[in-house]
Amino acid sequence: MLRWRFGKQKRFLPSQLARGHGVEQFVSADINDQRSVAKLRSWNPDLIISTNFSHYLGKTVRECVARYGCWNLHKSLLPKYRGMAPSFHALLNGSTKVGATLHVVAKGFDSGDLLAQVEVPVTDTDTVYSLNRKTSVSGGKLLCSFVENYDPRSTNAMPQPVGEWKNYTYPTSCEVRAFLKKGLRFYAPVHE
Repeated sequence: MLRWRFGKQKRFLPSQLARGHGVEQFVSADINDQRSVAKLRSWNPDLIISTNFSHYLGKTVRECVARYGCWNLHKSLLPKYRGMAPSFHALLNGSTKVGATLHVVAKGFDSGDLLAQVEVPVTDTDTVYSLNRKTSVSGGKLLCSFVENYDPRSTNAMPQPVGEWKNYTYPTSCEVRAFLKKGLRFYAPVHE
């Protein structure tokens, strides 16, 4: 098991961690093309977990490759802030809490049944960067705990609440201007 440490300790890119642990890497422009699906099947995975992934996962990848299916770790309290840049949109909308959600990948974006969630409070000093970091750390801990205790015979995913839930895109220039006009920041200034 990998233990992540933040702060002044050395940080590693996922590719560095994979090389260091002998994990094969595969780069693809389309996870749903025949070459990618063949590679995924060759690994014979028990489970596929996506996070910070901006590509749509088709039915074959979602349902036909891994024995226990495909999950996503999303940095919001679904069904709120489905889609892209949830921390940006949460700050822009004045949310007081965000979080991370582990859910089953389904047709659509971030619409699958819920497996686990963790709340993260938003403070007046949060930036997009700090909120992304807080939800990543909390989500990583949630994922590790869930996987360690996962039993496919007794784990029941819960459907997301029914309603008209917005799918967010990358911020538009108009949204960025509104964000900055509110005094919000993408990251904290570096003090020397």
